[in-house]
Amino acid sequence: MSPLYFLPNSLSDPSFETYLRDTHRLFDYRDVKDQLLPQLFDSIEEFSNQSHCRFTCGNRFEGQFPELRIQCPVGFVPDVIHIEFPHRHESFVVRQAGQESKLQGLENLAIHLRVIVLMGLAHWHTT
Repeated sequence: MSPLYFLPNSLSDPSFETYLRDTHRLFDYRDVKDQLLPQLFDSIEEFSNQSHCRFTCGNRFEGQFPELRIQCPVGFVPDVIHIEFPHRHESFVVRQAGQESKLQGLENLAIHLRVIVLMGLAHWHTT
């Protein structure tokens, strides 16, 4: 079982994806959702050994830009990671634990997320 679980946001997904398509960010979103995140979590050994932990992902559009929201397991810091998709191609804003980072490129996003997750793992005690 993968530690990533994507909620079926059936009501918001069509509008969410239409907006991303109109702003030319749909491919970036799909790359993050379908490749970057699964590869990141599959590459971390601690998650392959823990079949009971889950990071729940969902689409949100409450702020200025659409975002992929990752709810982390109980006791994990940060508790939520937001990945926003501003209008600029391969531009991302990551918000977590009161911090905001603006990143350019999928590779930089992957590195940044890896650091966040590994730091969270270092302090996480599963219940």
